[in-house]
Amino acid sequence: MLFNSIEFLVFFVFVFTLYWSVGRSARAQNIVLLAASLIFYGWADLRFMGLLLMSAGMNYVIGTRLVDARRERIRSLVFWFGIVVNLGILISFKYFNFFYESFVDIAHAMGSTTAYDTLQILLPLGVSFFTFQTVGYLIDVRNDAMAPSRDPLAFFTYIFFFPKMLAGPIERAQTFLPQVAVLRVFDRTQAMDGCRRILWGLFAKMVVADNCSRIVGPIFVQYEEMSGTTLLLGAFLHFIQLYSDFSGYSNIALGVSQLLGIRLMRNFAMPQFATNIADFWRRWHISLSTWMMDYLYTPLSFMFRDKGKAGAVTAVFIAFITVGIWHGANWTFVLFGFLQSVYFVPMVLRTDIMRVPKDDGTSVLDLLRMTGIFMLMMFSFVLLPSNTVGQAVHIWSKILSPSLLDGIGDTLRDPKVLLAAIAFFMLVEWVGRRDEHAIAKIGLRWPKPVRLVSYWAVGLSIFLLAHRSQDFIYFQF
Repeated sequence: MLFNSIEFLVFFVFVFTLYWSVGRSARAQNIVLLAASLIFYGWADLRFMGLLLMSAGMNYVIGTRLVDARRERIRSLVFWFGIVVNLGILISFKYFNFFYESFVDIAHAMGSTTAYDTLQILLPLGVSFFTFQTVGYLIDVRNDAMAPSRDPLAFFTYIFFFPKMLAGPIERAQTFLPQVAVLRVFDRTQAMDGCRRILWGLFAKMVVADNCSRIVGPIFVQYEEMSGTTLLLGAFLHFIQLYSDFSGYSNIALGVSQLLGIRLMRNFAMPQFATNIADFWRRWHISLSTWMMDYLYTPLSFMFRDKGKAGAVTAVFIAFITVGIWHGANWTFVLFGFLQSVYFVPMVLRTDIMRVPKDDGTSVLDLLRMTGIFMLMMFSFVLLPSNTVGQAVHIWSKILSPSLLDGIGDTLRDPKVLLAAIAFFMLVEWVGRRDEHAIAKIGLRWPKPVRLVSYWAVGLSIFLLAHRSQDFIYFQF
């Protein structure tokens, strides 16, 4: 049941109506949310529903035991049991094949002639987001950053809340649980902002991302036959596709949540306009970046504090390689994380990692920095759709070869409408770059007829230009 499907529209209209009809108590609202969330996830992938329900129940019990246990040794054992089980589920389903196939490759490289059967372990949808939420929850409870939830209904609603369940954001329990502990009252202003957010998310996904995929897919499949110009176009469109797909999902998720009276954390802040690498990761997939900063990089920095800058560099490499591996079980993702670490090292050595650049974007220097960061990230993100490191290296080498000048006119002839849509998308994102989302304020002061016509125009462009519905890219992560 994709956000951009008729099935979801019918589903959400029913849930929305029922949710606000039972608005006499927070408990009644939470029952509707939990039931809707279980139906939503079951519709997507019923096979692993039991596993995730048991995992959620285990984390609820462990959270309470972390506070109720009187002895520190018991608390520590309970905590590490929870961490091991949570990460064990993630590693078993997402990374077992990777480790197994790497072992087979090493064995064959050492001369083994033994035949090994290929293992195909299915991946539960949303397991990476699910796991990071529960691990973060246990760490916060263990560190006394929050009290454990004593309401199983509220806790299960937090874990399975359908707008964020499949592809985030990775929501913090201490900001979500207080919202479902009280009765939500319909707020028309918040709901209208949520509708605008959904509209822009649908445009990003259906007009930009899905049309990019139509061109990107064949380029990366037939990369050996492509010229440098075509591969550069593929790298550019893939970077735009990934951003518009995931930011589109996040905006729809946040907009749907706003219609239900619940605020989720912002997950994107126009990262394509970042002026340094730290600024990019403060803006891209914010829930993952802040999770890594709070639960991995900061503890590692404290652990390695006596090593000086070498310790900080080590913490950066560990954190970003983990970010890479979080995205997928392949050496391409490991290299992706490694490259991000390399990009970060100069800032670490200058102790410049926490500096937030002035966001005016008016100087030529700012534009040059934005272009440089965009190019660096565009090239590194080539690793994500590549099946092997060799494929990515081939694409990079071809882009940097004389074939870059071959057939420029032919390469750009087909995607003219798409490039125009991307230009419009980027222009609107630029104008709204300081707001919560791109069209949060654009048009609010226009005369109402003009504003409504502009919204209808965006909706009509979705209807006319949308490519066939496709899964969101981050479902695979």
